This record gives sequence, C-alpha cells and structure tokens, in this order.
Amino acid sequence: MNGPSWWHWWRSLPQNPVYLREKGSWGKPNPFYDKLSRFSPFVIMGAIIFGLCAGASNPMLYSGNEELIIFWCLLCLPGALLSMLTIFGSLMVPALTAPSISMEIDRGTWDILRMTPQSTPSILLAKLFGALARLRIWPALFALSLLQGVMLACVLSVFGGETAVWGAPVGIATMLRPWLEVLFAAFTGLYISTWARSGTTALAGSYSGVIAFKIFNSSSLWLGVLGLLGLDETALLLGGTAGPTAVYALATAALWVGLVHRGRKLSYS
Repeated sequence: MNGPSWWHWWRSLPQNPVYLREKGSWGKPNPFYDKLSRFSPFVIMGAIIFGLCAGASNPMLYSGNEELIIFWCLLCLPGALLSMLTIFGSLMVPALTAPSISMEIDRGTWDILRMTPQSTPSILLAKLFGALARLRIWPALFALSLLQGVMLACVLSVFGGETAVWGAPVGIATMLRPWLEVLFAAFTGLYISTWARSGTTALAGSYSGVIAFKIFNSSSLWLGVLGLLGLDETALLLGGTAGPTAVYALATAALWVGLVHRGRKLSYS
C-alpha cells in the first residue's frame, strides 16, 4: 500500500470486521486472555516485584556522576512504575496475540479471511490492533514513558557534564523502549502463532521467547558487558539505554517481515 492507502486503512480501522472481532465487539474473542485475566492479581504482583528491581537499575545510576544521585530520587518512582507497567503489558499481550492465527487455522477460517479483499498485512495489523485494544494500559504507558523520557533528558542535559550532549537521545530511547518491548511481545505471539497449531502451544512458545529476549537484552547485561570491556561512562550510558531500545526495534521489524511472509505462505499452503 502507498501512503494514502495506509491512511485510509487506519481511518477505517474502527469499522474493520477483523479488528472488531479481535477486540471482542462481535463473535467469540480470544478466550486465553480472559483466562489469564483471572490471574491478573498475581501478574500484577510479579510486575511490581520485577519492576522495582528494574527501576533500581536505571542506567543513570551507573553514569559515575555523583551530582545525579539527588535527581535519581526524582526518577526512581516514575521509572519503577514504568517498569512495572511494561512488564505487565509484556506478560499480558502474548495471551492476546499468540492464539490468534493458531485458532483461525485450527477452525479452518484463515483461508476464509484470505479470500476477503483485505491484504495479508492488513489482516495481520487488524488482528494486532484489535487484540491490543483489549488491554487498558495505553494512557498510563504514554504518560509514564513521556514523563520518564523528558525528565531523564532534562536532568542529563543540565547536570550530565560531558554526557550532557546525549540527553535528548537517551530521553528518546527511554521513552520508546517500553512501547517497543510490549510491541515485541505482541509480534512474537503473532509470529509463533503462524507456526503452532494450537493456542496453548503458541502461548507457551511466546512466553519463552519474550522472557528469554528480555533477559538477554536487559540494561544490566548491557552495562555488565560494556563494563568488562572497560568503556567510559558515555558508552555505559548509551549502551544501557539506546542499546536495548535499538535491539528491540530491530527485532520487532524482523518479526513483522517474517510475520507477513508466513501469513502469505499460509495462504497458499
């Protein structure tokens, strides 16, 4: 599609039947999310615990500038809340997307979908946005990520010394990372759903991939590796923020390309 076509598709998304079905406006929505929602208090508790741990390892703490310790207190609470919300979203979205295509294939309705005038990317994106619409975290995620990114950029630009020039890039990376993490989890679920023939298998595979990727692309691991290499504080700061963000962006883009390829291949299998 060209630009105008994508814009027309986006404007008509609220009336898209695939989107409305995934959202639960008609038909039978994905039941796995409803089952997982029953255990959401435990998911929230886990997100709080891991979010506090992740918030305490903010890369700013490793910059070597003691003047930032006071401002760390201002960043600690929103950073921890943002980490909690990101972890919660990353744990919930696979339940929304992982069974999506597997259930269509199992019911024999994927080929019916492909017979409609909608293209494969259009169907996949409608499924994605419809599924994500059932998760009610987006206003809070926007507010916290924007607050954290702006505060981090301002503090670093004013008090960062030699690293002040990197305030804006670090702030942007900090703001984008939570969205990319949740989006990566959503695309992982959809992609694995094209290979699995049952929703349960797709869900298990998605959680394995999301958790493993989060561990090996964590700021702590980046800082540890860069520290062992003996790099300066600027490299540590950029590596702990922009590094994981860039990897999530590349991985999400790769998943989208693979997802479209798999979706088209399934259409002719």
